[in-house]
Formats: sequence, structure tokens, C-alpha cells
Amino acid sequence: MGPMKRSIHFLVLILAAGLVSAGAFQALTRTPETMFTLGNNPDLPVLTFYTTGLATTPQIAFWHAVDKGRILEKCNIKVILWKNLDDLRGILLAGKGDLWLGHTDGFVQAARRGAPVRLMITTGWRKFYLVSTRAAPARFNEFYGDSLAFAPPGSPAIPILRHILPDRQKIIFLSHEPRQLAVKLIQGDITSALVPEPLVTTLLEKVPGLKQGQSLEDLYGRYTKGPARMPIAGLAVNAATADRYPKLIAFLAKEILASALVLSNDPAQGIASLPTAFESFVSRDLIRKSLTRDLFLAQKSYEIRDEIRQYLCLATGPGKEMVLPDTIFWR
Repeated sequence: MGPMKRSIHFLVLILAAGLVSAGAFQALTRTPETMFTLGNNPDLPVLTFYTTGLATTPQIAFWHAVDKGRILEKCNIKVILWKNLDDLRGILLAGKGDLWLGHTDGFVQAARRGAPVRLMITTGWRKFYLVSTRAAPARFNEFYGDSLAFAPPGSPAIPILRHILPDRQKIIFLSHEPRQLAVKLIQGDITSALVPEPLVTTLLEKVPGLKQGQSLEDLYGRYTKGPARMPIAGLAVNAATADRYPKLIAFLAKEILASALVLSNDPAQGIASLPTAFESFVSRDLIRKSLTRDLFLAQKSYEIRDEIRQYLCLATGPGKEMVLPDTIFWR
């Protein structure tokens, strides 16, 4: 087997294993529903946390907080993996669980359809990068009037770009599954793509000559005249749970935010707190490398509600407005 074939074979295997971000693959069909329960005190409430083993930065502060032990003095935590974004949507609409990790736009869409979702803490901010095998790092203006591949299908990056690019400079976006895109990059069928972390890191390691290019968040920050970040993902709480256990949820939020502050200068310290069961989805070494391109930050969603509103107005596409009442936020 030649070098290129070995690269393709190996990359397809690791992509199939799920080495991507929470939004990068809508897979996990073989994942057992219930992974584990932390804590076994029958006198304490059990909070069910729906998450994914594919997420990196957005859940490090949560697990670091749990690892400190104080949270488990007040509750047990049952962890269930959602299988894909459609599965998470159904979970939210059914009001199943107490805490959820997911995308901001998905939480809001579910809440607008009646789900008892309250945005709690925003933890995912910088994810999307151009990658290219061209001689120089790629920039978005190179693709004006041309086509650009992206992965995964349904990426929230695309409506953002369609909104902020000048009308005369539109890009034709070509949707790909991550493994399909990876093979095309290796074979030279395409030279550039827009992908999220940690898929960016995976591709940079496995595709010969691939380079990191411009970040979507940098373009977004220039357009909004604000920070080079987008409130992409985070934690939400079930409104019924927040009403039933207000002190517990407030304590949980306090611990997560405190962990985020502790880790702010060196978030890689928090990787050790991730459940070992997650290593079958994303290796700790890959997470460590991915963090160099990410923004590690946790903010109460209510405190950045105007930033979230702005992001959602852009993410829903040109000409659409996103009415977001304060009641959708936990506080």
C-alpha cells in the first residue's frame, strides 16, 4: 500500500471513529445510551446530563468542576450520550434530562417550539477555520465568486457567511460529510475547505501539505465590530429542574465558572478531568492540540444575551429576525 493510500485508509478509520467536534459528525449510532453515573448517594438528587463524547472545549470546565468533588457532595450525575443532532433535538423537545450540552441555535430552536430549555453557560466560541493545500494560507476573499467545500452538512458557519459576505462576492458552498471531504483533500480533488475544530486538527495532521487558513470568527468580529468570537455552544438547563433545585443549579453554575477561571491561562490542565470513556471518541493529545486554535471561556449566557441575539440573527440567514425573550435564559 502506497503512502497516499495509507493516509486515506488511516484517516477514514479515525474519522469513522468519531474524532470530531460535537457538531462535526452526526454519528454515534453505536454508542450505548447510558454511559455512567457519578455518585451513588441515595439521599441526593440525580441530575441527568445529556452530552457527547465528541465535544472538546465546551465541556472541559464542566468536567473539571465535577472532578473537584464538591458537586458530587450535592447531587449524583447520570451521563447519557446523545447520538446526533436530531437525537438531541428530540430529547430537548421531550423535556428529557436536566442538563444538556449542545449548540446555542439548537437550544433556541427547541425553546421556540415549546421545549423547557434555558440557556445557562456559553462555552464554545472559536471553531471554524479554512484549511488548504495551496501554497499560502487560505482567506475567504479568495473564494468570492467561486466554490468552497465545507463539512459537516448543516454547519452553522454557512448561514453566517451568507449573511456577512457582500452580495457581489458570494461563495458557492459545497456540502460534504467529513470523511468524504478528507478523502477528497488527500486525493487532490479539492484544495480547500471550511471545517470546525477538532476536525481541523485531525486534518492538519493527516493530510499532506494542508495548512490552516483564516478563521471565520475573525471575519465575524470585523463584521460586527466586536470580539473575534461567536457564542456557538454551551450548557443549558431544564426549566423544571431549575425551578425544582434553584440552589443546586446556582451552585453548579458557580463551580463551572470557577473552574473556567482557574483553567483560563492553561485550559490543557482540564483535559485530565474529562471522563476516560471519552477517549474512544477524541484522544487527549488531539484535544490538547485543538485547544491552541480555540478560545477557552465560560460566560453566563444571560450576561451576554445581546451578543447571543446578534449571533442568532446572523445565523438564521439574511432578512430573518430572531426574537429572543429574556425568559429563555437561566439566571
